[in-house]
Amino acid sequence: MNNVQRAAFERIAIIGNTASGKSWLSKRLGETFSLNVVDLDQIRWVGGDYSRKETVPNAIAKASEKAQQEHWVIEGVYGWLISPIIDRVTCLIWTDIPWSESRRNLFARESALGSTGNFEELEAWAGAYWNRKSNSSYGAHLEIFERFEGPKYRLRNMSETSAFIDRIQNELKAAD
Repeated sequence: MNNVQRAAFERIAIIGNTASGKSWLSKRLGETFSLNVVDLDQIRWVGGDYSRKETVPNAIAKASEKAQQEHWVIEGVYGWLISPIIDRVTCLIWTDIPWSESRRNLFARESALGSTGNFEELEAWAGAYWNRKSNSSYGAHLEIFERFEGPKYRLRNMSETSAFIDRIQNELKAAD
């Protein structure tokens, strides 16, 4: 991978539905390119408490502050937090995987965490991704993706997502 291609991966935004592989991919890209990883859930929810939302202006200010850094991966479902920082993004990735895969990932994640709380509510919200009319929906992510003029990738299933990171890592090894 040459320096021009590497530069595209300096500030990566990853959007997609809940449990679509955003966190998994952001962790691997962060490790691969030595980037800080920012999970927008940590900005949206006060202290990781999913019953306490950060105010919209404060959340946007926090996301914008993180985006001022030179190197990062920022991931989340919140199109309204990605849109204000999109001008800083050098590469956009959309984990646009089918609901069957997201649901399986969601169940595995929540089981691994021992979650007993709002699984049904989260499952219903994530399942409505394609029909919702909000900034955290399929339609909003499609609009962000189509408008973005830089390097962008639309990953349509978990196998494609795994192959994507494998290809990048292999290109980097070959270049070294």
